[in-house]
Formats: sequence, structure tokens, C-alpha cells
Amino acid sequence: MVAQEYQAVILAAGRGTRLPEVVADAPKCLLPIGPYPLLWYPLNMLQQHNFQEAIVVVLESERSEIQLSMERTPLKIKIDYAAIDSDSDLGTADSLRLIHDKLKSDFLLMSCDIVSNVSLYPLINKFRQHDAALAALLFKSGFESNVTLPGPKTKHKPERDLIGIHPNSQRLLFLASTSDFEEVMSLNAHLLRKNGKMTIHSRLVDSHIYVMKNWIINFLLKKENLSTLKGEFLPYLIKKQMSKKSGSSAAAPDMHSEVGVNMKAENDIFHYASNSQLEQRIEKATLFNDSRFKEPYNGDVIRCYAVIAPKESIGVRVNTTLNFFAINRKIPNIWSQFFKPQEHALILKNTVINCTQMKEVAVGDSAKLSEKTSLNFSVFGANCTINPKNIINKSIIMTSAIIEEGCNIENCIVGSRAVVKRGSVLKNCIIGPNFAVEEGTKKENQHLTNADGFMEIDIQ
Repeated sequence: MVAQEYQAVILAAGRGTRLPEVVADAPKCLLPIGPYPLLWYPLNMLQQHNFQEAIVVVLESERSEIQLSMERTPLKIKIDYAAIDSDSDLGTADSLRLIHDKLKSDFLLMSCDIVSNVSLYPLINKFRQHDAALAALLFKSGFESNVTLPGPKTKHKPERDLIGIHPNSQRLLFLASTSDFEEVMSLNAHLLRKNGKMTIHSRLVDSHIYVMKNWIINFLLKKENLSTLKGEFLPYLIKKQMSKKSGSSAAAPDMHSEVGVNMKAENDIFHYASNSQLEQRIEKATLFNDSRFKEPYNGDVIRCYAVIAPKESIGVRVNTTLNFFAINRKIPNIWSQFFKPQEHALILKNTVINCTQMKEVAVGDSAKLSEKTSLNFSVFGANCTINPKNIINKSIIMTSAIIEEGCNIENCIVGSRAVVKRGSVLKNCIIGPNFAVEEGTKKENQHLTNADGFMEIDIQ
């Protein structure tokens, strides 16, 4: 029923600018997370919720590579790839405009970088129950807090959102980044007067999973100045909840004359969101009414809601190098919280594994793990090769990387197609894509990359 009622859209055209150490020239959505590419996780999540089809927005230059990669995974969901110009610099709202002709119903929108085991049904039910314009899923923060990122020691300052929620109704009343404020956060007094209460959360993470009304697409087609969803459109939409229609626009759409619909009306969000007289009567009759007033929903035509995922659920956005490292470090241990043993294995079948000393590892497609190795708490990407006499602990060996004989690698990221030559000892290092670590190298807390050689720091 959900699959028929809502379409699903995954945005996978991001360039991974916040993961420069690991992305390089590869599609961000194909980064290895455990045994599968990143994009597999939201697609599998939709499949688990009975979606039969998903629209995936990708860059034209990456389409073939992404499509081939997904065909190698155990997915049954039908994927409709919508390619956008690789030379364009489009935001997330821009991407939605480009696929407007594919969207015929209300839709579930998600980013390609979400890895989660949460149920989407409470989010969809909240949206449906209140005939909302938007429902957003939020996670608790701190998934990465107990993981140390390899590379030069730097202080990690996580980006935080300030999210205002009405505690009784879960109306989403305020959304901003802490970076938007210096020391003092100001709130419109009308916001507090109208709603009475609001809880400001600073330790919740916007999952970038939303359910949206179809009319939002039509509005975005007219408001081309709104380029991004999170930074521009969502704060705009949430703020508009507090506004009232003015003039003739206060009437229901069936009371409009053709002459009254002009360019000014088409730029007014209420022109798209207005309730018909029938919808108004339904609202008055329904038992699902979160308003403290006699008028349903206090007369708000636009309504946004937040659903906070259960504390025990797992949800992480792989949008930074730290989060990429954290989910890979933890995923062998938490895999059973995502899947039953018979559903998906941590070690794919078409691998060559001769190692007899392994503990909590994930192994991707066509990887080769040799004998006389000790491999623990690590992820081995597709087509990587681990030669004999290696010790690898708490590390990520990415796609097509090669570890020659006699190396000791601890808490490292070895980038795609990188080569670590024999006898190297690496601790807390990031090895960039395509980089060759010379034979017998001994490095600690460094980032070795073809772009800048490597960066060294003094350990006190």
C-alpha cells in the first residue's frame, strides 16, 4: 500500500566534497560500507518497506558505473536512473525540479548517504495522519563520538542543527544550523505566542529522509531561487506554517476565478497548498487534530512534522570522512541489528578467503584475502587484495587496493586502488586513492596523498 501511495526518490548526484580524503574521482554513492556500496543501503531500506521502484538521481558521467555496481548487488527493487548534467552545479532542490515530470504523487525523499535500521512507517503515518506538507525523520547524534579518525590529529567540531519541535504534537517549528548564529539565537515572538511551547534540540541529526506533498514540486518550479532543500527550502516552508493567506488567496481554490490566478498568486506558496472546501470539512470532522484551539490545526494550511527515531535505532549519514570511518568500524559488530543471518552476509560469496585468523570483518565482492594473515575489526572493499604475512586491525581497505606482504596496518584508511608495498608499518594513517606507499615505510598519524605528498605533524 505504501509503495502505491508514495513514490521514492534517492538523491545520489552529490560530489562528496566533505569526504575528499576518500572519494577522489569515484562516485560518493559507491563508497564501500561493509560488504556493499553506500547506495545499496537506502535502496535496500526502501525494498524492506515494500517499495517496488525508486527514482535515483545521479550525475550523467557516473550513471553507467553506478548502474553496473547496483546490478551486482542482491536488489529486487526497480531503479529508474535520472541523470543530470555532470558540469552543472545543482543543489538538491534543483535536482527535484529536473525530475518533476516523473513525480505523480506524494513522495518519500532520501539522500544516498543514509545507513539506518529504523522503520519508515511511523514517519509515513505521521504525514498521512495530519495531511502534512512535510514530515522529517530525526536521529540522535553521537554515532561517531567514540571513534578516532586516522590522519593528522585535529579537533573535530561536529556541525549541529537547532531543531524546534512542539512537544505535544511533534510539529516541526524551527530549523537552522548553529553556524547561522554567533552567540545568541533569536526567535520570533509570534512563534512562541502561537504554539505556547517549543523544545529546541541541538543533539538531533536531520536524516535527510522526508515525506513531501506533490504540490511542493510545482511550487519549486516557480521559486527557482531556492536551490537547496536543507539550507533554503525547508526553513522557508517551516516558517510559512505561521503565515496566513491574505486577500483573495484566503478563499478555497474552488472559489477562485481564472482572472484571479495571476503571477503573484503563482509565487505564493498558499496558491499550491490551499485546502479545498471538502478538505476543510474533513479536517473539522477528524479525530486527528493537534490544535489546542477550536479551529483545526489553528487554521494552519501548511503543516510540518518531525518524527524522532527510537533511541535504540541506528542512523548515520555518511557525509563526512569521520562518519565514513565510524560506520565501517562498527558495522561488523552491529550487522545483526540490520539483517537476519539468512538475509545478507557480511562476507560475500564470490570472494577468495584463505585467511584463518579473522574476527568481525566485512568483505566485498571479489576480494582476495591470503593465508598467513591476521585480519580483525576491518572492512575489505570489492576487488582488494591482501597478500600473505599481513596484520590488519581496525582499518578500511577500499576498492581494488593492494596490500603487499609483511605489512602491519592499524586504524587506517587505505584508499581505492592504493598500494601499500611490502614491510610497511602504518598506524592512524589515511592513504589517499591511487597512492603508492613505498616499501618499508613507517608512518603514524599522517595523510599520504598524490595531491600533497603527505602531511606530517609532531606527536608530543
